[in-house]
Amino acid sequence: MQIKTGDAGNQALNRNVQAQEKAGENGQQKAAKQQRKSTIFAGDLPLHKDTITLRRQQAQKKAKELVQNAWNGDRKTDQTIGEYETLAEGQKKEILLNRDRIQECRDRKENLREGYGVEKDSQEQKDLELLERRYYPGNGEFADFDFTEEERKRLEELEGEPLTEYQQRCLEIDGEEQVFKIREGKAESALVSYNGAVRSIKQERLKHHEMLDAQNNAKKVMDEASKDIQGMIWEEAKDQVDETYEEQREEAKEKAEEKEEQEEKIELRKEQKELMEARIEAVREESHEAQEAQRQQEKDAREEAELLGDMADAGLNVSGANDAVKAEIKDMLNKLKLIEADIKGIEVDEEV
Repeated sequence: MQIKTGDAGNQALNRNVQAQEKAGENGQQKAAKQQRKSTIFAGDLPLHKDTITLRRQQAQKKAKELVQNAWNGDRKTDQTIGEYETLAEGQKKEILLNRDRIQECRDRKENLREGYGVEKDSQEQKDLELLERRYYPGNGEFADFDFTEEERKRLEELEGEPLTEYQQRCLEIDGEEQVFKIREGKAESALVSYNGAVRSIKQERLKHHEMLDAQNNAKKVMDEASKDIQGMIWEEAKDQVDETYEEQREEAKEKAEEKEEQEEKIELRKEQKELMEARIEAVREESHEAQEAQRQQEKDAREEAELLGDMADAGLNVSGANDAVKAEIKDMLNKLKLIEADIKGIEVDEEV
């Protein structure tokens, strides 16, 4: 059975094909977009975490270097102070050692005086002390080497006189004592220098506060790093918000496109439904027309059979007659039937 449709049906079919093609393209685009989302590129990786970590590590390293340098400097200063103090202790020992030697020399002379039986206020003892002041003016007990006129005259007299054994031995011991005295003086000078160096270093340390300054500088470095990291985090959050907004915008756009596709599909289904209903109605009409035509054919066949029967009853032989003749005969019989019906009607009227 052939179904005939008009222009509206053809347009609906064309729109159906176009919509299907567009749906296929949108599906391909969506699949490609999903594939791009599922693909990870090295350039798109979140490197900001590494950047923040690196910035924090750099700040920590710099702060540590500042404190470490100050610590090393402080330790070096302590080491220098320790070295000076060690040297000072050595000089103190040297001073004490030489003082002990000096005292031994004096004890030896005192033993000699007692051994030789020289009295402290004797002329021999006085002459010895005068000679000691002349030859060893640096000894502590003979610091005043200025002589009076009387002492000068006595020194001149002693030059022409021989020394006693006691005096000679005491002067030899004075020579030894002088060596120890010189050593003591050098040790005392060195001790003063070392103590002065330690004192100066400690005073300079109090002025500069290197460790405290280093700790403050380290804190500044970490504070600056914290500000930088906060800025990075802010930028990261901003980028993330922008990215999220963009994703939401894309999702909204996709949803709008999907909604539009759904509406187009609904409209397409509606048009398809209307088209199918039109087709069904056309089929129904054609079926009805066919049934009517069949009923008419059946009716014509019955009438023709009746006609043939009537003609046969009338003694007419119409076999081999064409359709035109049959139709004409049929028309005549119909008229006769009408006449017969009219006659029957008249008879009914008369009976009434």
